[in-house]
Amino acid sequence: MSRIHTLAMPIVVGAALAFAQPAAARPSESERVKAEIMTKLHAVEERLARGDTATQIAEFLYADDVLLTGEGEATARRGMADAIAGVQGWLDALGPNGAKGCKYSIPDPVVASAKTFGSFVVLKCKANPPVLPEDMNLRMTYVWQKYRDGWRVRVELYALGNM
Repeated sequence: MSRIHTLAMPIVVGAALAFAQPAAARPSESERVKAEIMTKLHAVEERLARGDTATQIAEFLYADDVLLTGEGEATARRGMADAIAGVQGWLDALGPNGAKGCKYSIPDPVVASAKTFGSFVVLKCKANPPVLPEDMNLRMTYVWQKYRDGWRVRVELYALGNM
């Protein structure tokens, strides 16, 4: 066997073994996209913790033409201006520094492809007396779309309460 074959053999065998993982060991498309979305939501948590403005949060999270509606609202709202106003109202309800105690999770099931993702999203925010005397729990339905600059929420439906 030539020296080149002797050197190349471990590389070829190693590559073959790496790609021969059982299918269960490789993440599914849904799992991969869900992980991308969770990374985005963790980045929102970081922005909330450092005190970003409603405009900064909304422009990072939502698509320009987002459709938002919630429990008890007479009509749906659309667009970035409405998203910014909604985020500001929510931040006000949490009180000063109240967003620092907010954490996202995504319960199963999810519907995912390379360009769209739909799921429930749970947002739990810790009490911040006197403004927010009890924990705030939101259950939401999010539909995401992948843009050139990353994932953005296109549709948000929210309600107070637990899953």
